[in-house]
Amino acid sequence: MKPEDISPLPGSLKICFVTSSYPLTARDGSARFIHSMAESLAAQGHRVDVVLPHHARLERWPNTVRLFPFRYVWPDKFAIMGYAQATHSDKKLRRLAYALAPGFAAQQALMILRLHRRFHYDVLHGHWVIPSGVTAAWASKQIERPLVISLHGSDIFFALKQPLLQFAARRALDVASTVTACSPSLYDGALALNANPQKVHLLPYGVRAENFQAGERERAQARESLGIAPDQLVISFIGRLVEKKGVEYLIKALPLVTSQMPRCLCLIGGAGPESARLSALAETCGVKESVRFLGNLEWNQVASLLSATDIFVAPSIHDSEGNADGLPNTVLEAMASGCPIVATNLPGISVAIVDGVHGLLVSERNHEELASAIIQLGKDSSLRATLGANAKRRAIQTFSWDAVARKLTEFYLAALSNFSS
Repeated sequence: MKPEDISPLPGSLKICFVTSSYPLTARDGSARFIHSMAESLAAQGHRVDVVLPHHARLERWPNTVRLFPFRYVWPDKFAIMGYAQATHSDKKLRRLAYALAPGFAAQQALMILRLHRRFHYDVLHGHWVIPSGVTAAWASKQIERPLVISLHGSDIFFALKQPLLQFAARRALDVASTVTACSPSLYDGALALNANPQKVHLLPYGVRAENFQAGERERAQARESLGIAPDQLVISFIGRLVEKKGVEYLIKALPLVTSQMPRCLCLIGGAGPESARLSALAETCGVKESVRFLGNLEWNQVASLLSATDIFVAPSIHDSEGNADGLPNTVLEAMASGCPIVATNLPGISVAIVDGVHGLLVSERNHEELASAIIQLGKDSSLRATLGANAKRRAIQTFSWDAVARKLTEFYLAALSNFSS
């Protein structure tokens, strides 16, 4: 069945997602949470359409969610809006992004209006207040439909730093019936932008735990495919290689770790602007032989790497411009895989992990503390098993996309009720 043939069930909602990023293919892990959210809403009987920018590699791959890309510039080599292309390492907007923004917003808005004339949406859902939340706010007023805005990270960071973006974000948050934030820092950021506290809700991301339930056989196969010896302790990181991920502190911790555990192997999955610098740092620190950079991972490879992992590390930091992660999806995926976790105690991560229960939390930018926690877990297999089992249980019981979809449905229905009253 094609998405165009899907009809909403009686009592279900017609929802229009407005976003600047989305997985380009079924194998792409970038912005996967947007698809997972849409897919979970569709599983509850709602119809979800996604308005998103054109990208040369975008495939219309979902079978329960309809994608509607729009063009905003020609040729494609200038199409940098969205898909993590409009910023320098998540710290500064590229100059071209400012020039493209008006045309991007106009084409995005026209697509929303055009689709609404065809499908008569019940609610708009803008992802990232900058830029898509602003466009969705304007469109919601034109079509007289309620708006929900979800904050995901860099949108709040840029809005708080730049007066023009701050003004636009405040106007959008004022229009929204509901604002969701995946971490306490984003929640606080919304309040700093004068959002009505009664509108703002903390709503962490979910994880499809069933996708990360590998057994011993799958673990053995994954380790064999990666060339990992049975006696090697595997530490892994997965994410974009940008400064706020803090991977440099993991590499700086490795000399201390390998001095205590020489058979330790660190696997780094992901790509980004920091790749070359991190590779050079590994050589400078004398741990080049203990680190393997795997490059960008396809979606199915994430679960495989996690199944081969003994300790997952999330060394996130506030970068040099003050930007930081909310709640990285890879943390939830590692928890669902039963990995014991060493992570920094940023507010978003602390939502998921209680120190000493689901993992070990350390101070950011402290490679010695990071190394100490890794060594503690590396030398105590019983502690690894306990923390990993607790993390898995928490991921299954607390962080599910079905629960996120049910909560969003409540927000949609309340917004519709308030909007029509």
